[in-house]
Amino acid sequence: MEITYADVAWLADDHELGDLWCLTFVWGLDEAEVLRRLGASEESIRPLTYSELMDEGLFPDTVLAGRLGGWTVLIEVYGWQATELDALRALSAGTEVVSVLRHDHASNYFVYARDGETMTSFNPTIPAWRYGSDPDRLVDAMREAGFDPGHTPGDEDEDENVYHPATDGALLLAARLTGVVLTQEVLNGPLLGGAVDSRA
Repeated sequence: MEITYADVAWLADDHELGDLWCLTFVWGLDEAEVLRRLGASEESIRPLTYSELMDEGLFPDTVLAGRLGGWTVLIEVYGWQATELDALRALSAGTEVVSVLRHDHASNYFVYARDGETMTSFNPTIPAWRYGSDPDRLVDAMREAGFDPGHTPGDEDEDENVYHPATDGALLLAARLTGVVLTQEVLNGPLLGGAVDSRA
């Protein structure tokens, strides 16, 4: 079954996670291992719900992890530690990582990393500016998710009536690359939490 915008709309349109969050999908590792790779101390890893995280104000230093098929998703509220270079190296060592950052106060971000290396990264509002060791690796997938890989805001020939995706497109791209979508049920369900010092 093809994943469509409708599958990610609740995250793109709704403010369930707020205006600053990061979702990072890691292939083939369990939740505890992913949290450890991000830097969570063993003693801090424990069952934790999204409601408890919010009610107890544990963010951004506490990160949640949940299972989605063969992937583990890291949920950072008011954080983006998984997109830092060292974290990406650790998380993607021997596997692959897809991460989407929504940051309404600065810049959104999408990154695909594999075997400790950032392959492709870009700001979803400026898809023409791509970075990494293989910046054009996802061009076809980007187009299928609604991006124009050559688009730079302010282009002289830009049609103001053409919609250009941002967070919604990044979520759709991530979902199609991984084959999984964070749902409300997963967010509300059993999760693991781990404390990672965001100031380190």
